[in-house]
Amino acid sequence: MKAIIFDFDGVIHDTYEMAYQINLKISGENLTREQHRDFFNGNIFEKVVVDEEKERAESEQFYELQNEAYKYLKIDENIKTNLEKLSKKYSLFIISSNQEEALDNYFQNNKFIHIFREILGAETHKSKVEKFKYLFEKYSLEADDCIFVTDTLGDILEGNKVGVKTIAVDFGFHKKDRLEKGNPFKIVSSFEEITEVINNLQ
Repeated sequence: MKAIIFDFDGVIHDTYEMAYQINLKISGENLTREQHRDFFNGNIFEKVVVDEEKERAESEQFYELQNEAYKYLKIDENIKTNLEKLSKKYSLFIISSNQEEALDNYFQNNKFIHIFREILGAETHKSKVEKFKYLFEKYSLEADDCIFVTDTLGDILEGNKVGVKTIAVDFGFHKKDRLEKGNPFKIVSSFEEITEVINNLQ
């Protein structure tokens, strides 16, 4: 194995409650956590939109509030240590539906920008399938050379489309019962387990 591709939200940083509260604030609707989690059963950008103008305005407001909040997020030291260990043996990447600007700021603020070879967000493409293909081509990788670490059913399904083996974490946006529907390679409950599973693949 040559590369580990990480999702960001819910994997490297637990941003679920923050995202949910921002969505509540800007939508003004009685959105339950379960309804909010349902957004991530597939590609978040492929959900049905009734009012495109309203959706665009709310999306801009969401990112504005989120990016302000991201300035104060501190990476967990245990996660940082495990990423450092993994980076000594593998190329690390991020594929996210979030904005690259927000993620770049997060890692710069935490003085940890060096750890990933490339961070791909919504600006690169709305589809993670296309972002996988981009990485494969640019870095001469095959699906079997990579493992994908994520926390949502939608991401697992996109990984399945390109044949990438997935480690799902149940401490993010989706819990174990929902993650199982995507048939991931493994489901883990801590960042140490991610490292352990990957090391045992050798």
